[in-house]
Amino acid sequence: MSTIHQLLATVWMTCAALVIVCTSAPRAAADEPLPTISVSGTAKVLVAPDQAILQASVVSRFATLEDAVMDNHQAIERVLTFLRDSGVESKHIRTARIAIAPIWLTRDGRYATIANSAGADESALRNIQPIGYTASRQFQITIVDLEKFETLYEGLLKNGVNDVSSLEFISTELRQHRDEARLQAVRAAREKAVAMAEELGASVVGVKSIVEAGPTSSSRAQNVLTNAFVETEGGQSLAAGQMEISATVNVVFYLENGASEVQRRADQP
Repeated sequence: MSTIHQLLATVWMTCAALVIVCTSAPRAAADEPLPTISVSGTAKVLVAPDQAILQASVVSRFATLEDAVMDNHQAIERVLTFLRDSGVESKHIRTARIAIAPIWLTRDGRYATIANSAGADESALRNIQPIGYTASRQFQITIVDLEKFETLYEGLLKNGVNDVSSLEFISTELRQHRDEARLQAVRAAREKAVAMAEELGASVVGVKSIVEAGPTSSSRAQNVLTNAFVETEGGQSLAAGQMEISATVNVVFYLENGASEVQRRADQP
């Protein structure tokens, strides 16, 4: 009886080992990594700006420092009064720069200051009696209603502004438009992956990673302004055009054919 029992035990252990080997094979195969496909998606959203930021300055030049400062102060008061009377809130007016500088007459007959001496010897200029002084103040004005731009612009020039350095259009809903561009970029990436996978007899089953390529932000540099100044039929010299907001994403997708191939191999005798 002991010999029979030993034989039965040996047979049972052999069968158990075979079961373990058979059931472990597909599990090990299933642990193999799925194949992936890497694609990028880009989207652009065109947006009409709803505000403008104007950099404007009042520059006064007189023979004496006192006259230059006084004239500049009076012109600034006229500009601020005009803006307030036109409905521009104080929070939309910011002093960006204040400067006072002497003016020299160089040997070649040019006017110069330390800031724009154009290579002249600054120490030599300082030893020459100035022929005058310049006083300036720069404002950053946010225009929240673009329909009032022409009226505000003309009024600023009439009330003392004599230097406009820049004009920038912005959108107060920039965050919303960035999000939309980002989602469209993701859809574009998925459509590209699905098309490429189907062509090879596979299908997209999941996402491994997704990375946004580059800032879409703050980056006003990322936003392209088109048709900034265009003459219109109504005689208006301003056309805000459209802002182009772009987004790009890099996505790695899992493919289904990898799992099917592993299972097929595991099922083979």
